Amino acid sequence: MRALISVSDKSGVENFAKELVKLGYEIISTGGTYKALENADIPVIEANEVTKFPECFEGRVKTLNPYIHGGILHRRDKQSHLDQAKELGVEGIDLVCVNLYPFKATIEKTDDFEEIIENIDIGGPAMVRSAAKNHDSVIIVTDVVDYDLVLNNLKNDTNTQEFRRDMMIKAYEHTAAYDAMIANYMNKRFNGGMGAKQFIVGEKVFDTRYGENPHQKGALYEFDKHLSNKFITLKGEASFNNMGDISGAAKIASAFGDDNAVCIVKHGNPCGFAIKDTLLESYTEALKCDPISAFGGVVAVNGIVDLDLAVKMNEIFLEVVFAADFTAEAEEELNKKKRIKLFKQGTSKLEMANDEFNFKIVDGGFVYQDADKVEEDEVKNSELKSKREATTQEVKDM
Repeated sequence: MRALISVSDKSGVENFAKELVKLGYEIISTGGTYKALENADIPVIEANEVTKFPECFEGRVKTLNPYIHGGILHRRDKQSHLDQAKELGVEGIDLVCVNLYPFKATIEKTDDFEEIIENIDIGGPAMVRSAAKNHDSVIIVTDVVDYDLVLNNLKNDTNTQEFRRDMMIKAYEHTAAYDAMIANYMNKRFNGGMGAKQFIVGEKVFDTRYGENPHQKGALYEFDKHLSNKFITLKGEASFNNMGDISGAAKIASAFGDDNAVCIVKHGNPCGFAIKDTLLESYTEALKCDPISAFGGVVAVNGIVDLDLAVKMNEIFLEVVFAADFTAEAEEELNKKKRIKLFKQGTSKLEMANDEFNFKIVDGGFVYQDADKVEEDEVKNSELKSKREATTQEVKDM
């Protein structure tokens, strides 16, 4: 058995390779991965020994070779493939472990286009796609978090078709997201972000109970781990509709820096908002805007909910309270309401992801735009048209 390992993220790879060797695998590797495994005294074959061709063009071509892709792609269930592999001297590769050049990290640290171009992986996606296509016989590994899962399946004779199929799906998701990121970057750099195609890629956080209605499926997806890191469930299950209302309310409540802002949203529409000296005062004033619509609504609090505010909130039925945080006493008080849902960020003030774009579904597609947000100088160019100047509070209201 043979395993090909070529990874940019080398965390955990030495142990993974050691365990594969114990299971009887020969390891083939390239470049930096080969050196890392060799330095760790792990038996490893350099890829050019398999390809019978040296790495060339400053590492641009390493694994794009029939001895590599033939080893991955030939079908083990067709005698004609096995015969041809033997005739050509192609040995099977049964496991491929690849993660791709760090394109995202590169564009975050530099604007040097030459460096960016060199961090577009070619051989890696080709191997991933080959191994995924032949998942009937080959295990494809693209995520370091799956190393233990793969080893457990190999050790326990549970290397099933269903397992390999799951890894195949993850592999194609991986290469699709990678290509989408490159295309979006190029369109942003050269076409103002509005290219001929627009790709929106998210990672699943959790399934919602259902979609907008009970007969629809629903799930929450995220960009850049923001929700994984800053959406903590204290009580209840966030629904599809809840997430839309929470997002809308939180964007408004957080738009004014450290101000004690509270926003109430019902069915996608803001029905109350206020900024006062305390969060209790802000909630009280926000509720006055439309107390009827606020019943069963979603409240976003730009700060920490304390006991006094929790007592006030419990005077009516609220479906969701989303806050930077809650004191223990406030959480205990709000939990007295059976149907309330509580979510927090674990911060002192609400922190938004500040996505660079947003989009809305329209029939047959979506409209896409650069994101907008409230800036500190929103009213700096306003002109005095009356005899009295606006107070600080009135400027905030504007």
